[in-house]
Amino acid sequence: MNGARETPPTRKWRRDPEWTRAALVEALLELVGEGAPEPTRKQIADRAGVSERTAFVHFTDREAMYEAAARRQAERWQALAEPVKPAWATRRKVAALLAQRARMYELMSPIRRVGLALEPDSPALRQVMAEGDRWFRDDLALIFAPELAESPGAAEPGGLLDALDAACSWATWEHLRARRGLTPDDAVRALGRTLLALLA
Repeated sequence: MNGARETPPTRKWRRDPEWTRAALVEALLELVGEGAPEPTRKQIADRAGVSERTAFVHFTDREAMYEAAARRQAERWQALAEPVKPAWATRRKVAALLAQRARMYELMSPIRRVGLALEPDSPALRQVMAEGDRWFRDDLALIFAPELAESPGAAEPGGLLDALDAACSWATWEHLRARRGLTPDDAVRALGRTLLALLA
């Protein structure tokens, strides 16, 4: 969704099914990112430069296409992750973590919103989103391992790890950005205050 999509030669999709699938997924992500939460098959096919029939051959239902789009976007936001070393000072870790979470959350937000709407009827999307949630939680557990080790019952239900997970989750980010209208920088500051208070 960021930047122009590379367009191979017009005839390439006819002989390269993988490219065609990728083009359809990119088209869906672009349309969703532009504010069309549920673009039609025709809109997606037109954006990808293929026929509706071709789109149906590669994705026979909406769920399959959205699952592929969610997985593609997950690859992208995970690629934004940079090492945040557990040995760093807590304040430095919080700043580094939130800087990259801001980039990740801004990238994933459009498809995540659609995924939440479709999730109740889509086991495949539920799985993709659950995998993303686990990734973020595991990342916290690694980065703040020293602080968690000093907090009794940190990994138990309702413990410090759950508190950290909730405090800097995408859901919290979405609340601050979409509901409260905060800028990314202001949202980062708010989350930073919360995390530092929890880790004090």
